[in-house]
Amino acid sequence: MQVFIQVMESGNFTRAAEALNVPRSTVSTLIQALEDRLRVQLLRRTTRRMIPTAEGFQFLKTARDIVDAIEASEQMFRPAVSQRLKGRLRIDMPSRIGRRIIMPALPSLIEMHPEVELEVSMTDRLVDMISEGIDCVIRVGDLSNSELVCRKLGEVQIITCASPAYLERCGTPQSPDDLSEHLLVNYAPRFPTGPATWTYRAQDKLNVVNMSSVIAVNNVEGYLAAARAGLGLIQIPAFDVQDLIERDALVEVLPRFRAPSMPLSFLYARRRNVPMRIQVFQNWASDLLRREGVFGSAS
Repeated sequence: MQVFIQVMESGNFTRAAEALNVPRSTVSTLIQALEDRLRVQLLRRTTRRMIPTAEGFQFLKTARDIVDAIEASEQMFRPAVSQRLKGRLRIDMPSRIGRRIIMPALPSLIEMHPEVELEVSMTDRLVDMISEGIDCVIRVGDLSNSELVCRKLGEVQIITCASPAYLERCGTPQSPDDLSEHLLVNYAPRFPTGPATWTYRAQDKLNVVNMSSVIAVNNVEGYLAAARAGLGLIQIPAFDVQDLIERDALVEVLPRFRAPSMPLSFLYARRRNVPMRIQVFQNWASDLLRREGVFGSAS
């Protein structure tokens, strides 16, 4: 049933096998065994496509409920403090949060749950959780998807920064009116990019300023590198650059005209019984991010 669920979510046997880290032949064999057991065809195969039957769609919800219920039943009589989680947990998160905060703290989580197999993806793009077999993701920004459960962990402050070299060359803007003389590093998770815009809140109103730009990037590491190279202003979560500001590698500008804070959220697929390993990781990550000052005020 677990394999069937992954095939349905991934769209074909090959992607399901990759998500489950098993040979494609194993996926095919197990689906055939499931169909033989149920005495019904769940999937129609062609040389190029896999098409679920009406019975396949009908069985999917039942399979999900059964798999989740079995996992929940295995945990129900174990005291929460002594629960040892098992199984694969595939997580996706922003690259900076993963590299700077989550990864250094993972040994403590693994020590508590040594039988959990973690697969960590660090990307700044919006992943397709269903087709890529991702159990849960951490994301910054406003998100909406009826197929996902979104749990807000907190709010992160957004500040505007530039390198000392850029400010020495172009001057330090004192108000949004000065931005016509400045460059903005354009950030876009996907290309082609839209216009370079700088946002700020003033008098309870959200304002958008169109700016000039000479470079666009599609991840946060590139965004920071461009700012440090003096290629323009950036707007970024305060926790991401606090260390750089303390070392004078970047300087906050326009502190009276900050963009609205953005939610940091934990997302997972909608299901009747949420696997215990997802709940545990959510609680662990939430506590860690709070301890690390991700939701704190920028100086």
